[in-house]
Amino acid sequence: MKNSPPPSSLRQAWTDLALIALAALLCFVMSSQLELSEKLTAFFIRHESWQLDEWPLSLLVFSLGLCWFAFRRAHEAHRALTERQSADEQVAELLRRNRDLSQRLILVQEDERRALARELHDEFGQSCTAIRTDANYIFHARPGDDAGILASARRIDHTAHHLHALCRGMLARLRPPALDSLGLTAALQELCESWEEQTGVACHFFPQDVPLEVSDAIAVTCYRLVQEALTNVTRHAGASQVRIDLGRSADAGSVKLRIEDDGCGMTAPQAFTSGLGIVGMRERVAALHGEISLAPATSHGLRIEATLPLNGPAA
Repeated sequence: MKNSPPPSSLRQAWTDLALIALAALLCFVMSSQLELSEKLTAFFIRHESWQLDEWPLSLLVFSLGLCWFAFRRAHEAHRALTERQSADEQVAELLRRNRDLSQRLILVQEDERRALARELHDEFGQSCTAIRTDANYIFHARPGDDAGILASARRIDHTAHHLHALCRGMLARLRPPALDSLGLTAALQELCESWEEQTGVACHFFPQDVPLEVSDAIAVTCYRLVQEALTNVTRHAGASQVRIDLGRSADAGSVKLRIEDDGCGMTAPQAFTSGLGIVGMRERVAALHGEISLAPATSHGLRIEATLPLNGPAA
């Protein structure tokens, strides 16, 4: 959409045109009164040897050239101003989206902290109380109460296993442990198998020529991208299968990740403006100076492609 000039600029333009017309009229009146043309003609005839009579036409061409030059510069300045305004609008829109994303990230962070605090209070608190109760029973048990002591020990063992599983689940929410113990490829394979077992949707993972050593930032980003994509497939896509490809780019300078499903699909503009997940994926990739694109898949679903440079920041 083109921006129309403000009314003040139009008034100034008409004022300038009126001044030019007035100056031309005054010049005509003065020339008529003083007969400047006749005097200049006589002057040029007297100095024919200097070819002064050829100067008016040359100066006219030069003036027209200056007018053309001024017009070109004004046109370029207007185009540059329009591009600058468009860039400013895009920057303002990006800043607005970043502010929205930051606010939503803060809310998500607070929700996650609230959930962790609730689990620590409810699960850990109750389990620790149960352990202390059973331990106190064992400590004060009467001689010969072997059955009660054995039952309390079993309850303590069961509670300890429950706390261990709960702790592992909380740690997995904070940081994928498989990345540190297994590496990126094995961690993604485990994630796909676990997600397939939970949802019943086929998930095929195809690693090919994956760099042996990638930075922690790239590994975490790839893992979170796949995690978020699988979550979106579960919630929105209604797909029957998902294909994930991970490998090195053609120039061997980047890691390429492609996630494709056969679900209902989503257009790229909708995907980038609907929901925190996709926006968060874009921000993660942008933080590593990478690129991400969304397009319809060959199977009528959605295809997400991300390219992460190996020599990017924190790489």
